[in-house]
Amino acid sequence: MMGAMFPLDQQDIDHLAPEGWRRIASLVAMARHILGLDAIPLPRGLAARALLVLKPAEAMARRLLYLMAPDVTVPPAKAGASASPIPVPVAGRRDGRTVTFRFTEPLGPGPKKTGPRIRFFTEPPRPPKPVRVPRPKTGAPLLARIRALQAVIDQPDAHAKRLARWIARRKAKGHPRPVAFAFLKIPGINRKRLLPEVKQDLRFFNEAAFYKLQPPPEPG
Repeated sequence: MMGAMFPLDQQDIDHLAPEGWRRIASLVAMARHILGLDAIPLPRGLAARALLVLKPAEAMARRLLYLMAPDVTVPPAKAGASASPIPVPVAGRRDGRTVTFRFTEPLGPGPKKTGPRIRFFTEPPRPPKPVRVPRPKTGAPLLARIRALQAVIDQPDAHAKRLARWIARRKAKGHPRPVAFAFLKIPGINRKRLLPEVKQDLRFFNEAAFYKLQPPPEPG
């Protein structure tokens, strides 16, 4: 269950959003400082240190965008259209592909398969698995995520409208989860080394976004 929350009107959001983006930008700066500017092989544990601040920053940004997003409706006939009249800046590149800020969060792994696998002796033997030589991890994927998040920080209004249209298309298609946030399992919030003030900010925006999605019924 979410904690008790009060509704945020447009004036509240206009007041909170600039400070929220400043705090998110400070987390992005910390992640960028940890990784550096070049996509070099990462020493052990460096990626985990960067994700310690990057994951909460991304989760906070999604919820703040949702609070800023206007109400948009899309006819079912246009639910598949993805064209946008509002220019959205290019975020970052990874292996030649453009990386944009993700609006979805995983709900967690599904249930594991139970029961033994029965193998008959008449089956041919399995071929040996090829030996995979691990490639050294570089900071390229995380740097691309940082650039994508920085693009959101630079133009939050444009991305809030993009999120609003994305949600409206999912609703028009009858998607069971149009707002794809893990409200009960916020990404990165359970890290032990996460600063208490970051946890507090993330919980606030999480509860505010959940309230917007599912406001309590008005007393009769």
